[in-house]
Amino acid sequence: MDTLDDVEVACVVYAMYLRRTKKHKINKKTTIRKHWVHPLNLKRPRECQFQVNFLTLRSYPEEFFRYYRMSIHSFDELILLVGSKLQKEDTCLRLSIPPEERLTVTLR
Repeated sequence: MDTLDDVEVACVVYAMYLRRTKKHKINKKTTIRKHWVHPLNLKRPRECQFQVNFLTLRSYPEEFFRYYRMSIHSFDELILLVGSKLQKEDTCLRLSIPPEERLTVTLR
């Protein structure tokens, strides 16, 4: 079997390059978005399940204990201990998820 000369090697490499870029262009589909943020998600900070449930549960200590498996006092202490590590920075594009909500997801 002959070894390939420089021109043949260059042709093979170029053919492989063309094949890869064509596959990439076919797989990359652009989607046209109707919204930057869907209107349902705009209501989330005010009307989401967490905001409604958390504030309601805090007024009923027995239900809070059943839901979180800890007292309100214990939950507040835990937030004081780990809240700073759970807190993320708000950006100009979106508000971060509050530490209480992050902890709720972790506990549930």
